[in-house]
Amino acid sequence: MLNYLGTAVFPIFAIGAFGFLLGKMRTFDVAAAFSINKFVMFVCMPALCIEFLALAHVESFDFLLLFGYFLSEVILFSLGVFISKYIFRLLNSEALLIGLALALTNHVLFVLPIADELFEEAKTLTIISIITMDGLVIFSLTLIAMDILSNSDQPLSVTIKAIFTNPPLVGIVIGLVVSLNNLELPRGIMFFLEKLGGTATPALLFSLGIMLSYQKKITPTKLIVSMSSLKLIIHPLLAWLIITLLFGGHYPEIHSTALMVAAAPSGVMAYMLAVNYNVSVDRISPIILYTSIGSLITVSMAATM
Repeated sequence: MLNYLGTAVFPIFAIGAFGFLLGKMRTFDVAAAFSINKFVMFVCMPALCIEFLALAHVESFDFLLLFGYFLSEVILFSLGVFISKYIFRLLNSEALLIGLALALTNHVLFVLPIADELFEEAKTLTIISIITMDGLVIFSLTLIAMDILSNSDQPLSVTIKAIFTNPPLVGIVIGLVVSLNNLELPRGIMFFLEKLGGTATPALLFSLGIMLSYQKKITPTKLIVSMSSLKLIIHPLLAWLIITLLFGGHYPEIHSTALMVAAAPSGVMAYMLAVNYNVSVDRISPIILYTSIGSLITVSMAATM
């Protein structure tokens, strides 16, 4: 366990910490963090979506497992939105993104490298299938919802145009077409997509560190504690329960890595969307921070199950 902490977990934390340090030193400011996010949203994310979906072997996925995990995400998403909106009285857009922060985890950069270190390919396929599903369903629908909310005072044609020209959505559609038609992209294009898409999460973590360095208060509030607890404790327990029931009271050992995904920290996609849709990150950023710290325990526990 100490081995993968050193090779996969701490380096990830170091990216955000480096951004925080340089933000405190005022080497980078909030405007720089916004620019980094814009670069990721408009350039890196479409490339990541195309590359990941082009390489996904959908025919090998266990769709019963995916249904169970998706159900756990829907429940967490709904709880996050409901609690944020009706108990803490947040705006619709922020409540939606907090729900996304609970449903989606940092599985691409956090869980997958750890699983590659610890397990064989059959188990990492479970993680890849969840990442693919999250991009196609949870992330896509959230992007559409954010476009609708941000253009609520505009004509319908403006909203439709925003949805169909949304860069990550365009990337998802292209990647899905490539995957479903078993198209093989040239090696040069795949290399380009891999290198460009691979910068998405590190850039977002660095940007997140900058933003946190400028926040006056990141102490855990009731909202942050409740959301972090839902993500790190309730989500893995719920995923285990649902998947166990679906498989007749037995949790398949081959899908044990699904618990690692559920126990992982909130993904930085919620932060990226908040910045790009002008939604406050004062609560979303600390949720990602505290779940990242807490996941050192929860992911380690899930990895041994």
